Amino acid sequence: MPRILITGVNGFVGTHLARHLHALGADVFGFDLRSRGADPNFFQGELTDHNALAQALQAARPDIIFHLAGVIKSPHAHVLYQANLLATVALLDTVMESQYRPKIIMAGSSAVYGQKAGAKPMSERMRLHPVTHYAVSKAAQEVAALRYHESFRLPVIVLRMFNLLGPGQPPDLACSAFARQIALAEISGESEIVTGNLEARRDFLDVRDAVRAFGLAAQKGKPGQIYNVCSGRAVMIRKCLAEMVALSSRSLTIRLDADRFQKNDVPVQVGTAHKLKTAVGWHPQIPLKQSLIDLLNDWRQRIKLELE
Repeated sequence: MPRILITGVNGFVGTHLARHLHALGADVFGFDLRSRGADPNFFQGELTDHNALAQALQAARPDIIFHLAGVIKSPHAHVLYQANLLATVALLDTVMESQYRPKIIMAGSSAVYGQKAGAKPMSERMRLHPVTHYAVSKAAQEVAALRYHESFRLPVIVLRMFNLLGPGQPPDLACSAFARQIALAEISGESEIVTGNLEARRDFLDVRDAVRAFGLAAQKGKPGQIYNVCSGRAVMIRKCLAEMVALSSRSLTIRLDADRFQKNDVPVQVGTAHKLKTAVGWHPQIPLKQSLIDLLNDWRQRIKLELE
């Protein structure tokens, strides 16, 4: 089985990917800012720390690197560019200086498409129109990473992930924030759920389907290519909230908070994963309702642990 290094291994996607690859029998190593105890296959550090990363590469001797490390939200633009663009360049430079030439699967983002497509499914051929610093940092990350393939033949593949959800998701994204509030309300007796814009439509995909796509892309994907990872269906955020509210034992009311509405919010975003499906034979398997059930139950467990 291949030797694998995952950057951002302690994150939402990294945790699921490591579990998936372990189940397949792979030898998995991790690199992350946050500690993971005494795991001999884990290395802690910044990607921009050349020595720390070089030591991890030497120990892991990876056949494949899954590059998941990055920042989604920050009030400071330089944090996004440092974590998403400059850290990626540092990783690729360190790989180039090493004796290894692993296939590198990089986590991109559908945010790079921006607002231009409207309700039309977004394909990899579309012109990018990023509207936030996060989206610009991810677009720049893609351009930089693919340069290493074009100029140095480093085998890089970019997977543009749409809106992931599932157990373990942090509470700063909409569906997970709803699930956390519902789980808290069930314990505290509160009856109000506070939300931002519920009218936006998003292409939701279970994180466990996404990590299968990562694994298949590593096996069958073509270096130098970009693939969308999405369900191909746009769902109103209001529907996701209604599904979880219906699962609650409490009667809950919804209050819109204007402060939670995002500037430059994209009204509709839906992708097509035809290119990925054709290339590697991947198809989503987990229905949205099951993802929401699992997310809510996961938050119920997390809230209980927080209160113990």
